[in-house]
Amino acid sequence: MSDDPSRIAEAATRRAQRVPLRGIWIWIAPWLAGALLGGAALLGVFTASGAHDGDTYAVGLFTAGLALVALVWLVKRSVDGPARGWSFDLLVEQPESLLVLIALLAAIGIGGLFLAADTRGAAELAGYALFVVCLVLVAWNLKHYYDRTDCR
Repeated sequence: MSDDPSRIAEAATRRAQRVPLRGIWIWIAPWLAGALLGGAALLGVFTASGAHDGDTYAVGLFTAGLALVALVWLVKRSVDGPARGWSFDLLVEQPESLLVLIALLAAIGIGGLFLAADTRGAAELAGYALFVVCLVLVAWNLKHYYDRTDCR
């Protein structure tokens, strides 16, 4: 029994319309990474809130801050579009992205100051370091943004 040419054409059309597994993974991976980072941030916050000593509090808050920074970075990469080169780029191009980044870094930096005010020792230094890193990132992004607008 020979196959009907219309059936062969229909099967070929269906195969052409299928989305490859790699295409599905490219769409799902950022959402999965965002969910994992959000879960890590929540776990860090819950660890810090239930801490009985300063070190556990510092580790929980540091974990939450680090996960939030990574989540902001993931959102920034998604907003800026496809990567142009170095995928580990810390500088934003769009004014909306700059505003969101500054707000989030300010919140994280203030959290670092609260950590430094509440603890002593290594956790205090970590809080100050988090604040300074946030300040440097804000200043660097502002300089980059205004340099780019001056070039245009």
